[in-house]
Order: sequence, then C-alpha cells, then structure tokens
Amino acid sequence: MGLVTLVDLLKDADSRKYAVGGFVLVNLEWLQAVAEAAQRKQSPLCLCIAQVHFDFVDMEALAPAIHQASKQLPVPVAVHLDHGKTLDAIMRAIKCGFTSVMFDGSDLPFEENVEMTRRIVDFAHSVGVSVEAELGAVGGGYGKVEGGEAPPPELLTDPLQAAEFVRRTNCDALAVAIGTVHGKYKGKPKLDFERLKKIRELTDVPLVLHGGSGIPPEDVKRAIELGVRKINIYYDMQKSATDRIRELINRDGENVTYPDIMSACKQGVREAVEYYMDVFASSGKCSAPNILCRNCQACSHAERVSLSLSDEELARRIAIAVAEALKGGNPQ
Repeated sequence: MGLVTLVDLLKDADSRKYAVGGFVLVNLEWLQAVAEAAQRKQSPLCLCIAQVHFDFVDMEALAPAIHQASKQLPVPVAVHLDHGKTLDAIMRAIKCGFTSVMFDGSDLPFEENVEMTRRIVDFAHSVGVSVEAELGAVGGGYGKVEGGEAPPPELLTDPLQAAEFVRRTNCDALAVAIGTVHGKYKGKPKLDFERLKKIRELTDVPLVLHGGSGIPPEDVKRAIELGVRKINIYYDMQKSATDRIRELINRDGENVTYPDIMSACKQGVREAVEYYMDVFASSGKCSAPNILCRNCQACSHAERVSLSLSDEELARRIAIAVAEALKGGNPQ
C-alpha cells in the first residue's frame, strides 16, 4: 500500500528540496489520468478532493476508487481534503479514510481561525491524520475558471501572525498568501518572495501555495528554494482537459463518441500533471530507494531500505493503533 500522511510526503520533500503536487480530482477519469502521470513520472503524489466541488463530486463514492488506485500505485500517495470549510466536511473526509485534511479558516478573524484550527488539529492528530491550515487571502475564485488579481498586501499572510498561528495550532503545514490566484491570472503573477522568505524564517512547518496554475517555472523554483513543499493545481488541469476535448470535436465533429471525450479528457489532465511534476522537481523521486519507502511499502524499493523504526516513528504508529482500537477500527 502506498498510502501515507501529508507529513510523510512533506518531510521527504523538505529533505530533498522539491514540492509535492496537490492535484484536485473531480471524477474517475481525472483520477486515472493523475495516477498514470505519477506512475510514469515516478513521483510522490497528493490526491485532493475540494469541498467547493461537493455539488458535483460525491466524496463518499469516489473515495474507494482513490484508495484502490493508491494501493496499486508504486509511489507514496496522500489523500487530502482541500479547502475544508466546515467541521462536517472534515469529519466526512476522515471517515472516508483520508490521510490528510485542510481546514481553511482564512476568511475568519485571526483568533477564531486559531481556535478552530487548533481543535481540528487535536482531533485529527489523535487518529493519525495530518492537517494543513491557511492564513491570508488568495485571489480569484476557487473552483471557477475566472481568476483575478492578487489581493492587496494587507490581506496577504503576515509573517509575525504566521509564526504565532503555527505555534498555537500545531498544524502540520501552512498555506500562505503571497500573491497567488485561484483560476486564471489577470496579467503576470507577481509573488512576494520577501514575504515568503520572512514566513519561512519565522515558522518551522512546510509551506503550501494554492493557485499554482500559471506560475512561471522560475518563480516555482524560487518558491521551493524558500520552503514551499506543496503546490496545488486545478485550473490548468481542467483547461488542458477542455482544450483537448475542443480539439477533438473541432477535428472529428459528429463522429465523436463519449468514450472519445473521456480519452481526450484523460490525455489533457495527464499532460498538465506531468508538466507540473517536472516543474515541481518531484519527477523521479521514487526511481530509487529513499526514506519514504519505510512508510510507503508500495514497490520493491522498500525491501532495500532498513525497516528499523526510530523511537518517534514507533510512538506515532502505536498512537495510531490505540486510536483505531478505541474507535473500533482494525489497526493495520
């Protein structure tokens, strides 16, 4: 099984200086395309379902397929709830077996965001689930094609607040706002790298960028150098899929069948994901044995890695087993 927590993925990303792609799924075709890309690129992977898509994505129905795909992939996979806004959504994701959840309290007052995040972290950690939190405003409209411009500086992540937030919540990763936009950028992205550098200096958790579609490769590289370890992608996946479908219909017209459309969709999504795995420098990270193999166990590399556990890892696994027993589950 290749299922791991987000903590496991980001710890490796931090040690080897790359970023994990958080690829948002909307159906089985997207899942298949992303899985194929991860296998071809030998890349660690974070599969996401976003609460904003719940109107047309049945998380409970799609989750078993995600888990099955994760078990079959020869790479480590974290299954993640993206932009969880409610406790109900987060509880549903944990019940579905997600290894990671995001609580997005970025539109709440600071103290309320801290309190809600801390409560969710306490619960999620008790059952071995990682928590990503968010502080600051990302531009555009999440889940929509139209994007926009970055919010004004006063709405971006404040480095001093970020340090206090991480200390008080004990979150595992922090999504920060440094000028990225959900959806299509209006004009060229202008990221505040000085702000990102200061946040990195004052915090001790991996940082996350949302609105990763359309960021120039050189800016991605700079962000990774400054501590970004996960970058979320949705807009460019759907754009690539619809572009391929449009090309197909324009070329073949009335001869196009629905399976043709499904294949074109998968091709577009796969191309976008493979591109970003290269840009994020996660491609090839599973081509040889590494520390992730201890938790992943998804391929033959694990046999070549020492399986002796550190005291910290042994304590973590015992805590997970105890939590599973208390809630009537079956520890793995």
